Amino acid sequence: MKKTFFMLVFAFAVSLTSWAQEQFVGTWNCEALKASMVMDLQEKSIPFKGFDSDEDTYGYVKGQLNGTWVILKVKKLEEKKALVRMVSDIGYDAQDVEFRLKEDGTMEMRLVGDQVMKTIEKGKYVKMPKTVIFQKNEK
Repeated sequence: MKKTFFMLVFAFAVSLTSWAQEQFVGTWNCEALKASMVMDLQEKSIPFKGFDSDEDTYGYVKGQLNGTWVILKVKKLEEKKALVRMVSDIGYDAQDVEFRLKEDGTMEMRLVGDQVMKTIEKGKYVKMPKTVIFQKNEK
């Protein structure tokens, strides 16, 4: 009886973890940055042409930013949040970013530490908000 209970709890925990990770897969848009994001934090399955590496990536964000930002490393993946390391497509800027799934189905992107990512306004680079909201594309 004890063994069966343990197996049921273990199976539930594994399925919950898989479900949570699936939440970090898809295409998202941010109106404020006029940006789109493609991500799959479960595995490197997103191709990105023109990047130094021939390997697939965990995803990228492009739009009204200082370049396209590629997700190179998943540092921590939990049920409702993930911490990743992103680099610019140029390759010399890097930024830690936390993604947090919200109750309303949106995803919050928060810049962690020193802010390197910027947005473009009227032809100039300016600091972007530390936190922006992305809406998931439903297909």
